[in-house]
Amino acid sequence: MRTIAMPIIRNQVAEGLKKHVSEEELCQDTRYQLPKIEFEKFAKHYHKFNISALVDVAVRAAGNGAKTCVELVKSTEDQYYKACLMKMDNGEVVVAKLLSPNVGPAFYTIASEVATRQFLRTVLKLPVPRIQAFSSDINNPIGSEYIIEEKARGEPLMKFWHLWDMPSKLDLVTQLVEFEEKLTSLRFGAHGCIYYQAHLVQKGFYASNYAASSLERQWCVPDDEPVIPSIPSCLEKFTIGPLVEARLWEGEKAGMNLDRGPWYTPLSYMKAMGTNEREWAVAHAKPQINSSRSAVQPVSLDDYISLLDKYLLLVPSLATPFFPASLSHPDLRLDNIFVDPHTEKITCITGWQAASVSAPFFQYSLPHMLTLTTNLSSKCHTDDFRPMDAAIAADLAAHYRNMSRLTNEEHWGMVNLHDRSLLYGPTALVCGAWSRNDISTFQRTLERVVTRWNDISDTESCPVHFTRHGRESLSDNSELSVAGGNTL
Repeated sequence: MRTIAMPIIRNQVAEGLKKHVSEEELCQDTRYQLPKIEFEKFAKHYHKFNISALVDVAVRAAGNGAKTCVELVKSTEDQYYKACLMKMDNGEVVVAKLLSPNVGPAFYTIASEVATRQFLRTVLKLPVPRIQAFSSDINNPIGSEYIIEEKARGEPLMKFWHLWDMPSKLDLVTQLVEFEEKLTSLRFGAHGCIYYQAHLVQKGFYASNYAASSLERQWCVPDDEPVIPSIPSCLEKFTIGPLVEARLWEGEKAGMNLDRGPWYTPLSYMKAMGTNEREWAVAHAKPQINSSRSAVQPVSLDDYISLLDKYLLLVPSLATPFFPASLSHPDLRLDNIFVDPHTEKITCITGWQAASVSAPFFQYSLPHMLTLTTNLSSKCHTDDFRPMDAAIAADLAAHYRNMSRLTNEEHWGMVNLHDRSLLYGPTALVCGAWSRNDISTFQRTLERVVTRWNDISDTESCPVHFTRHGRESLSDNSELSVAGGNTL
């Protein structure tokens, strides 16, 4: 039996500052300030894995003569992964990402990210870290699904963004636009996540036959661009499968036969979001109190089902016509963008978990890093961090929009469709509205549609009406907002 030398184990507590931790502490999810004695009780925040097996796998993946791992540093934790930097005796550094136990569909999450990133590297030639090993089976020796990847080249933009002058910031935004133009340059005819077809067949995915043997039949090349001869061979091992968004798999939904894609029109996706929520609510929704409406009387489940039926009646008039789908990055935050601090050029883009192919109508209109709220976020822990003021944020956002319109006008027009928040707001909110106890916000998006029916539909009359009782039974006095991370 091979003897595994254990590395020094540390936790990254601040930039350049590490502290020694035990193997037990390494397994803990430090995003949640739970008493140590309760970590195992709260299973979704704790997942014990075999550190010795992780070291063995990482050393083998690092290659180049690596024999032992000398240091393991837990660097980040997010909704999807616990990430560890692992330094080898030969100087090689790899990143081990262990899937969070409460992330949702473990197999699909790993399989989709692996295929998406290989697609980005080999087909679109974009700078993403190379995956050196992975497993989507929790019964592996580590006891956790994982990805071992090369360390991203460059440094996180978060470290420098507040130090750069305005010309440097504007140039970085231009690079982002060029990056997104490459993502949208090749298009698909379906909405879902990218997979290796072999992985879906292995899982017995029911829709794996729809793509024949490749993505080639779905692939659309703009009319004014030459056909790339290598496309067929690049594509024949990829396909489109279900979305891995946690909201479609959380709780009881994981065991339900819901429609998670792929979809071929915007309307089919928008309908599925409502139908899925209705099926879950009928089978599993429990009575709950909305304290802003009543401290004692539960919200009516029947009223909620009725609200979902109204959504399904309205949604055919909210969907846009078919437009070829494209891959988009789900979370362009400052710490997912790596740069060369000397040349100020983008060297790597990370954070591809849950990335999907969709019509522009469902993609963000402004990257997270350019929103003022992101720059005021508590994630910025450097002592000398100076968040952008409103004027700078507005100038950068305007530059992004202008450059996007100039370089990719058709796509930009769909992303910034007139009344987009009115048309897409209900779909953005419907999935999980009951679980979030946010039914009233969802209802108000539907009421806005009814109020402005003549502006969005050619039909003579709206199929939905809200009575005073219906409004009062679910509504509270909070202001309207759209849930979800991306800016509409």
